[in-house]
Amino acid sequence: MSKLHLVFGGRVKDPRGLDFVDLNGIDFVGLFDNYAEAEEAWRGRAQRTVDDAEMKYVVVHLHRLLEPESDGSTASAA
Repeated sequence: MSKLHLVFGGRVKDPRGLDFVDLNGIDFVGLFDNYAEAEEAWRGRAQRTVDDAEMKYVVVHLHRLLEPESDGSTASAA
């Protein structure tokens, strides 16, 4: 399975959090099959809005949500 990453952003209520003000105003940048491409897209959008503290872009590791046991943090059963 590809390691899917979603990049999106929007206006947040508090720059320290992820509580987006208007879900209809979310900017979906794209879906990427590797972190390097997702980071490049994230960096490009984030730099465009660097002067606006209420705009935030994020990278979501979708592959971790789809297969949480494959992230290496699961304990083995005895």
